[in-house]
Parts: sequence; C-alpha cells; structure tokens
Amino acid sequence: MKKQLFGVILALILICLTGLTACTSSTTTSATTSTTNAGTPKSGGTLKLADAIGPHNVGWPGDTMFGIAGPFQTVFFDPILKEDAQGNIKANLATQWQLSSDMKSLTLTLRKGVKFHDGSDWNAAACKFNIDVFIKAKTVAAYANISSADIIDDYTVRLNLTNFVNTLYDGLASTLVVSKAAYDKNGQDWMTTHAVGTGPFKMDSFTPDVSVRGVRFDDYWGGKAYLDAIELTTITDPTTRASAFEAGNEDIAGGDLSKSEYDLKQKGFQVINGYISVYCLIPDSKNTDSPFASPKVRQAVSYAIDRDAIVKSLGYGWWTAVDQFALPGSPAYISDLPTNPYNVDKAKQLLTDAGYPNGFTSSIIVDTFVSNRDAVTAMQGFLGKVGIKVDLNMAEMGPAVGYMVNGWHNALFGAARAGLIGNVNSGLANWTNDSTWHSSLLKTPEFNQLYQTSLASKQFDPALAKKAIQYLYDNTTVIPIYAVSRGWVIEPYVHDTGFFTQQNFWYWEPGKTWLSK
Repeated sequence: MKKQLFGVILALILICLTGLTACTSSTTTSATTSTTNAGTPKSGGTLKLADAIGPHNVGWPGDTMFGIAGPFQTVFFDPILKEDAQGNIKANLATQWQLSSDMKSLTLTLRKGVKFHDGSDWNAAACKFNIDVFIKAKTVAAYANISSADIIDDYTVRLNLTNFVNTLYDGLASTLVVSKAAYDKNGQDWMTTHAVGTGPFKMDSFTPDVSVRGVRFDDYWGGKAYLDAIELTTITDPTTRASAFEAGNEDIAGGDLSKSEYDLKQKGFQVINGYISVYCLIPDSKNTDSPFASPKVRQAVSYAIDRDAIVKSLGYGWWTAVDQFALPGSPAYISDLPTNPYNVDKAKQLLTDAGYPNGFTSSIIVDTFVSNRDAVTAMQGFLGKVGIKVDLNMAEMGPAVGYMVNGWHNALFGAARAGLIGNVNSGLANWTNDSTWHSSLLKTPEFNQLYQTSLASKQFDPALAKKAIQYLYDNTTVIPIYAVSRGWVIEPYVHDTGFFTQQNFWYWEPGKTWLSK
C-alpha cells in the first residue's frame, strides 16, 4: 500500500513537536473554498468523511499524537482563538486578548455560557488547566514562551510570558481545549479515547486508527449544527479511498493529492485544495566528515535534481517546484529569487570543486509517513547521474522520529515540512539552534538571529521572514524540492464545509456543513 505525501501533517507534527512553533502552521495558498448556491441550509443527515489520517489519540492534547489526528479535531473541539486563512486573529472561546505594554503578559477574556460535552463550564479554571497542560507537554511550540497562567476572575486568565513571540496567537488558535472535570474524574488515559470538548458534535464511538463518530451537541455555544452526525473513517490508500468515494460510501475524501484525486476531478467532482508544506532534503551538514558539510556539495544536490520533471510526472497538477523554504503566494515568498535550475554539468563541477570528482556513496533516509516514494526514487536517479550514489532507507514513523531526534550520518533526510502561508515563523523554527529536531543539520547562530528578530516583532513582518528565507537559500541549509498540496474531494450535495478558511489546514466548519440530498 503506497502512502502518499501527507505534509502538516507531519509538516504539522514536526512543528508541534519542536516545542518552538505554533501548531497552526500549515495553510493554503491557492485553495478553492466550498461555496453553495443550493439555497437555505437544512438540518439532518449523516456526513461520511474518509481521510488518509485518522485519530489515534482522540481526546488528550498533552500527547503529541493528538496533533496528527486529522480532520476530526474541530468536530469535537474549539480553539481558544481563531485564525483565518489570511492570518487574522479572531475571537472564539476567548472574546478579547490584551498584550501588556511591556509585552510580558497576555490577558484573555473568556466567552461566557460555553459548555463542555459533559455539562461542565468553560471558565478560567478550565482555561488555566488546558494552558498548564500545553506548557508542560510542549506540543504547541509557542507555549515555550509562557511561564505560567494566573486566574484573575472566573472569566479572565493572564498568561505570563518569558518573552513575546508573534507566533503566540497562532499557538492559541491551535489550542483545542478539553474538559477539566472529565480529566479530574477519569484521568489522562481515559481522555485519550474520549473526546470531551466544546465543539459542535460529541463523541458517540471511537476505534483507534479506524473510525470515530460524533452526534450533534445540542448545547453548542455556536448554535446547533445542521448535521445529525459525522462519521470519519481512516483509509490510508488513495486508490481505495477514491473508490469508496466514487461508490457513494463516502461524501468527502481527503488526503495528499495524487492521481486518484486528479482522476476524480476529471470526472467533474469538486476538489478543495491548497499548499500545506515543502518537501525538502535535509542534509547531514553538522558532522564535519559528512560530504554534505560542504556547501558546494549541497548546491550540487540542488542542481542535480530536476524538480520540474518530478512535479510534471508525479504531481498531477497538485505540486509546484520550489527551491526556497516558502510556499508560492505566501507573504514571505521571494518572487524574484534566482532559481537553481536542473544542470548536470554544474552539479558535477561543484562536486569536483568540493573534492569529489568521482562522486560518493550516501543514502536518503525517507520518512515514509510524509514522502511520496516515487518522487524520492526519482531523486535517487537524478543524484546517480552526477555521481552521488544513494540508497533509499525507508523509515516508518517511529524510526523516522528516532533519526530526527538522534541524528543521521552521511545522508540526506527526506520529509515534508510546513512552508506556511501566513506567519511563516512557525515553519522556520525547524532550522533553528533551539530546535531539538533535525539534529544532524548545521544550525547557525546567524540564522537563529534572523529568526529571533522576525519572531520578536509585535506583528509578523514578511520582510524580516524573507531575510531568514534568503539565508537558507544562500547557504543551501536545506534543499526544497516542491510544494505539497492537500485537499478534499466533495460530493455536490455537501455544502459550506469551510475547508482552507483557517490557517490550520485540518480545521474546518463541521457545525456549518449541511447536506442538500
């Protein structure tokens, strides 16, 4: 079974796990939003959604697996703040937020009248409980800059900051809150298999990694959902998922886009899609005995790979070739940056200049969870043409995480990383000195300073982020190959899903979705 490139998420998971960035990172550039002219929304019906990713931990946000659970999250949960596709922060479970003049604290005013699915109240005690969970777990990276949370009154909480970072709001927009009362009664292990949030649906049944079902929560603060129920099923294989959709067994089918979705689009089905990440080769540049410690070798790799050929033959119109760590259309994308076109002769000359006239033997460690194997095989072939003979080390999720934590030697690490569309600082954190991930990558003080300067501005400044992206490009710190697109194929009778209307590509509007059939 072929796993297709699945991006945020582990574009998303890797950002979440760094402890440095917000989990609202992955977003869309050219998304087609779901609109309807079907008339007045009507109530009733069960929506069936199949996705390549399904929940393993359905209810405990302190577990890193919660961050890679797929589109179920906003079925059952609400974030503290909301962030639209353009990066604008809006009220949600908090109605107001006030940064102190010294930028040392952020005060949240909480929405009143919100109930969890177990009937308990969303209030300052529940908010502080969730904030404390995230501070301890470090699954939302911006929380590394929150030292503590204080209850001011029943509906006011103050977050005390070690220093201000402009990804803090992104972090709050990815903080999905759970019931403190449910935790106090049942404990953490129970929470992992029970979703007790404030969302428009409450959990009815759950089989880990297989399916989860929610029924309408009539006391939802945002108004009753139109649907009676939502059933989410995990189907990892794109061909099987597309077949289930076309047979009428699923109303929506989601995943990293491939030939299967291309074929469905040619048959007239709507595809809502957008860029979510950049597929990169991450070099072992830290170990001085690695060939990739040489900038000329890294440049040779960049020139050796025909990005356009890979995108044309394998992307089916969903991918775009890139050689900078930014998504086309994002505020920090450098539109006039010179490209590194496919050039075998230049790649060979760079290898000669670096002391490898006959090339060398290496490997690509492939994070299979977030990689298209055909694309990586093509990269292997292109590198072979210039004398870099690489084996492919296919690493499943567990071993891949081990490499990212413990490092790799004389190799490239292939994986998708969030390129971002709004505040790109979250994605850039992957390459900083403070990140515990990608430990064989040379992380320089110069880049870290550029990143920290961009991070510290009161409002996200694309010009500052561009300086960091320019540095990555000039030093070939990482080797971007193409921008990854994700999406959902949707039946014509499904309306107002809200996919790609928020910064986090997983987040949608299940409470507003309705069926006209």
